[in-house]
Parts: sequence; C-alpha cells; structure tokens
Amino acid sequence: MLEKLKEMLKSLESMEGSLDDAFYSLPEYNANTDSRTYLDSARDELYTLKEDLEEVKREFDSFPNFIEKNV
Repeated sequence: MLEKLKEMLKSLESMEGSLDDAFYSLPEYNANTDSRTYLDSARDELYTLKEDLEEVKREFDSFPNFIEKNV
C-alpha cells in the first residue's frame, strides 16, 4: 500500500511539472485567458490532491506497525 502511494505521488509530481510547463509556456494573449484559467485550476486541484496524499503518506510513515497489522 505504501509503495503504491509513493508511485502515485511520483506520478502527480510528473503531472505537476507538465502543468507548470504548459501554464508558463502559454503566451499571455487575451485569446488565451480561458486556457490559462483552466490550466491554473487544474494545477490548483493537483496541488491539493498531492498535499492530501503527502499527508496520508506521513501518517503511514508514522505508524508502520499499525499498517503491517491492518493491511
């Protein structure tokens, strides 16, 4: 379970980089305002999900014996 969580976090970090690259490479034309808003919203949702999963990972890391007995 913990290994799967680490894989998920690594995948989210990759997505985070891709979204950041897309956001910062999009030219700042008025025609791109909606696209920048959508990208920024996706980045925000991804950051929130990543933070939540990192918190779960910290909880798992702090209770290794509990996990082994209950998973």
